[in-house]
Amino acid sequence: MPTDIEEFERALTDCVTIADRAMPDCAMLSIALCGEDDLHTAACSHARAELLDGLQQATGQGPLLDALDTGKPVTVLDLASDTRWPRFSAGAPEVRVVHCEPLEYDGVLLGVLSVYSCDAEGLPEEAWVALRVTASHVPVLFRTALDAARMREVAAQLKEALNTRAIIDQALGIVMAQRRCTAREAFEILRQVSQDRNVKLHQLAASIVEKVSGQPPQRSRFEEPPQRIAGRRT
Repeated sequence: MPTDIEEFERALTDCVTIADRAMPDCAMLSIALCGEDDLHTAACSHARAELLDGLQQATGQGPLLDALDTGKPVTVLDLASDTRWPRFSAGAPEVRVVHCEPLEYDGVLLGVLSVYSCDAEGLPEEAWVALRVTASHVPVLFRTALDAARMREVAAQLKEALNTRAIIDQALGIVMAQRRCTAREAFEILRQVSQDRNVKLHQLAASIVEKVSGQPPQRSRFEEPPQRIAGRRT
């Protein structure tokens, strides 16, 4: 769901912001996520980091893309002297150190956490610790967003079931009266007809009610109970 994606990306931005506090002034962070057909930077500490991600996509080469292809971390201690990505290096002359850490969840590659540094001396130990902690948190955030999306889906299905229950009950009463059968037998009749006609049970029930009454059935609307504030009684 778009809402869940937006919440996930906001959480990624918070992670990058926190990790950036452990970085030297010359370092820049980004988190690029895999889309269906492309890669997009979901969070970054500096606009330049997003541009560097995009430069690698535009040139078709770079440590970020290598990390995606192999699923393994890629560390560059001196980009200027590294000959693996000449087009990327030419477009980023100020960058000296690059580290790209793949982000996985349940065996699926989500994207890459990258750090770009303009300092030839590299990153201090606390920066590497911050990177490892951030990389380990992204799958947790993704799992939380995924669970929230699934819960919303289940809740929507439950509401739909409750809202259509009244219509099905009306149709059951009609079938019971016409066939002189029990509620269980009436339900089996509806279920079988639903399968034979390849229509949903509540749609079949609605057509039966409309045929008998001459007008579409009125759906009862499920209302969520009001939220209660902890520690207070109403």
